Amino acid sequence: MPKQYKLKGTSLDDIRVKAEQQYGPGARIVSAEKVTNPGIAGLFAANRYEATIEVPSQLAGNSCRSEGPERRQLRVSWEAQAGGEVHAAGEAHALQGPAIAALLEQADAAEMDMHRPEAVSTASPDFAGILEQLGNEFRVPASGAPTQGALTALPHAVVGHAVPATPPAAVPVPLAGSGNLVILLGLGDDALGTALELSIAGGGFDVRTAGALTAFGHLHVTGRQGATAARAQAVVTGQTVLVAYGLGRQGEAVTRAADIATLAADQLWLVVDAGRKAEDTASWVRALSAALAAERVRVDALAVFGASETGSPETVNGLGLPIGWVDGKPARVAVLGKVD
Repeated sequence: MPKQYKLKGTSLDDIRVKAEQQYGPGARIVSAEKVTNPGIAGLFAANRYEATIEVPSQLAGNSCRSEGPERRQLRVSWEAQAGGEVHAAGEAHALQGPAIAALLEQADAAEMDMHRPEAVSTASPDFAGILEQLGNEFRVPASGAPTQGALTALPHAVVGHAVPATPPAAVPVPLAGSGNLVILLGLGDDALGTALELSIAGGGFDVRTAGALTAFGHLHVTGRQGATAARAQAVVTGQTVLVAYGLGRQGEAVTRAADIATLAADQLWLVVDAGRKAEDTASWVRALSAALAAERVRVDALAVFGASETGSPETVNGLGLPIGWVDGKPARVAVLGKVD
């Protein structure tokens, strides 16, 4: 009775060579499976093949050897593998070029079938739910219901009483998680000090530099490829990537918008000095924010330093961004108060 074995290799041709070396020319490939490792964000992706080799009983007895990492001697029935492997149609293929090509095409076709999205049936409950949701969005309101923008009178019971204030904005915090990318934008080297403070408070981030800022002991991120590589390394180390991005001088900040957008940050912070003139800070912050908006990038939070060294730190509130970090510590509220 023929015996069956499992072999792995980078290609079916590689498996064929191994089979002939271990079991002789009478060995045949009877089934094959293509295994794909997607890697991390496309990095380190690789393919390999696993095949079932059938060897006549007389040859199997002569070529039986000790087990090693390259060969596991398993008895496998054809029916037991029907649900988990890609089988070659028809009779077992001999270990020749045309048969190998046919097995490769069948493995690729089976893989495409596994990843093909399932069609949505118009008779399914999910399809009906989608139609109902679309209908609710475009349904005209009833005649008795007030339309948007219409004025409605307040109930008599609340006239003369104070209206509850809007809840204060939530204080933003640095985004944590393995492989996440957080960028701090600052003039000169302003962003580096804040990045190191956030790293210490967060238990140790992977602090790097970018833009016009470089620092000894910190890797420099350049372009989308550099950002992706930094993410991949952070996934391995279980860290968040914190990039201190130097904007250069005040007039150069707006020219960095396109480069910042290519880094595709998960969270974007601005670092500002509360001791600088409010008009000067507002000028470059608004110009940079507008340029980033044109690149479809949004600034999420503000980090402030020098607040304790000025009598009017509240001027940074005019930038319109929630404050999450002040003078080396997490902010208690998203806006700064005036110092009396």
